[in-house]
Amino acid sequence: MTEPQPRFEFRVWGQNLSGPTRRLRELAEPAAMMASDEVYVVAEGCDDTNTKIRHEVLDVKVLQRVVDRREQWQPWIKAEFPIPALLLGQQLLPRLGVPDLRVERDIDAVPALIELLRGRSQIGVARVCKQRTKYMIAGCLAEISIVAIDGHRLLTTAIESTDLAAVCELRGRLHLEQYENVSYPRAIKLTMHHASNEPEFGNGH
Repeated sequence: MTEPQPRFEFRVWGQNLSGPTRRLRELAEPAAMMASDEVYVVAEGCDDTNTKIRHEVLDVKVLQRVVDRREQWQPWIKAEFPIPALLLGQQLLPRLGVPDLRVERDIDAVPALIELLRGRSQIGVARVCKQRTKYMIAGCLAEISIVAIDGHRLLTTAIESTDLAAVCELRGRLHLEQYENVSYPRAIKLTMHHASNEPEFGNGH
């Protein structure tokens, strides 16, 4: 089996992304549309680990490097439930800053994982609903998505590819240079910290 390759990603958020989304739609027809309900685990002081559960699979990526604000994410863990206690207790949780949390047994389902993390002030768990429209353009996977983080509705547009130059070129064609690149972990933590308002994510306007 081929090892998953790290991808460079540039993701922007905002209440008004009409300019970038219009240009994206002008460049290509949608390649796919999909909806999903996911659970993210985020940690204070830890922006380099993207931990989500989708379709009962724990999927973790880690940040390798940042080049001109483009983040390169490497797939690290992909495991179906039950999740082995050793994997959680000795690999994932220490990376999230909770090395002292004892995991006595394998975790058989998402509710059990949420219960394990309950009460840890440095850990947050968010339910994230996504409606994604995906595009393939010049070697890049691009998307326009409506995202609800614990019920708070946000818009996001992203570009990703294993090819750094391709992400840079498409970012320019979509006029995204003035936007801030904000990953899912950072966006979720911003939303959780400002739950009463939809936050601004450096939309350049």
